[in-house]
Amino acid sequence: MAALATRHPELTIVCAHLGGGLPLYAHMPEVRDLCRAALYFDTAAVPFLYRPSVYAAVVEAVGADRLLFGTDHPLLRAPRYLDTLRGLGLGEEATAAILGGNAARLLGL
Repeated sequence: MAALATRHPELTIVCAHLGGGLPLYAHMPEVRDLCRAALYFDTAAVPFLYRPSVYAAVVEAVGADRLLFGTDHPLLRAPRYLDTLRGLGLGEEATAAILGGNAARLLGL
């Protein structure tokens, strides 16, 4: 994904399932710059792949403005995600951005 985004900087790319953990490598400057420039990460399948603390780690690494709410419904229902996200203490602004504000901005709504 990093190579694709680097070769095609004109693209805006949404990476499913937190991009396979790509934003967790954003402590490397080149990965952080890439994530901040071209990539978004959805939250679908997060409960299957990570502990809830991953949300705070991704927000710290690339910013809440890069996360998009996704659930993989009907595999997992939205309340499971909502309860976790709202209980993390990310702040009202960051939570609202993740739960729809970022998608609205990305889609020009």
